[in-house]
Amino acid sequence: MDIAILLWLQGLREALPSFVEQFFLIVSSIANSSAIILIPCVLYWCLDKRVGTKIMFSFSMGAVCNQLIKNTACCYRPWIRDAAIHPTEAALDEATGYSFPSGHTQTSVCTIGALGWWYRKRWWALFAGCVVFVLLVALSRLILGVHTPQDVVVGLIEGILIVVFSGWLTDWVDEKDGRDRVVLIVSLVVTVAFVAFVLLRPYPIDYDSAGNVLVDPVEMQVDCFKAAGAFGAAVLGWYLERALIGFEVDAANMGWKRHAVRIVVGIVLVVAFYAGSKLFSAVIVDERWFSLVKYFLVVFAGVFLAPLVFSAIERRVG
Repeated sequence: MDIAILLWLQGLREALPSFVEQFFLIVSSIANSSAIILIPCVLYWCLDKRVGTKIMFSFSMGAVCNQLIKNTACCYRPWIRDAAIHPTEAALDEATGYSFPSGHTQTSVCTIGALGWWYRKRWWALFAGCVVFVLLVALSRLILGVHTPQDVVVGLIEGILIVVFSGWLTDWVDEKDGRDRVVLIVSLVVTVAFVAFVLLRPYPIDYDSAGNVLVDPVEMQVDCFKAAGAFGAAVLGWYLERALIGFEVDAANMGWKRHAVRIVVGIVLVVAFYAGSKLFSAVIVDERWFSLVKYFLVVFAGVFLAPLVFSAIERRVG
């Protein structure tokens, strides 16, 4: 049934004007953009530290959860399962690794969807807009032919569960001293175990008619290492910030200059670490470990280093 639905959508895509396909490519790319991490970061720095933490947790935790399921189920992409499926060529660069569940869909729920969810009582229009965007991302993965309906539905459910769990976890930590240390230890153990699982488990090796491997385990593991780096950095940075900095966010009374300094300093640091991480590529030649280091540095810069820097600036300025 999944393939039948995709074939129907494929026919629809081919019959519609080309700008429709381009629209869904843009929507899909936004959900997979590295810049999406700025959503929880800006909230965390300037607007609502608590909500920013919840979304940062759901973003990073969701990535690990999604990759764990992907690399346990090892489901091939639709066009591998049925040669009648012809995905949009431009979407293939972002359709890496296994198919089930949809990472784009899960990520959009854990960031954009989470944003709308935590502000649903204050700004219903924001919530509605976020829901529409998440549904468009889910639809885009089907329209572009890179995921099945099953992949997308499970990605949605997975994302919703992660958002709810992240919110509960944040509240649970704040109820009693010392619980943040428990979360740190458990999370780092989970991160190490996840990396070990991804590296050591056996993967199915199948070939196409030309003798090419359908899914290269090494290439697929890159996304797993990105997720591990981001998750480890999010939890470690969050813990260190609580223990060493404890910066405050009072959005109503901070003033636009203070907001501007925090946003500029934060974005500059995140972008600098993202661009500067290329320097490690000469030392860390294995793309998997390079990806882990890169995403660890980027997220750690946003969660810990940025608050450290702008807190120091604010103390000097007074």
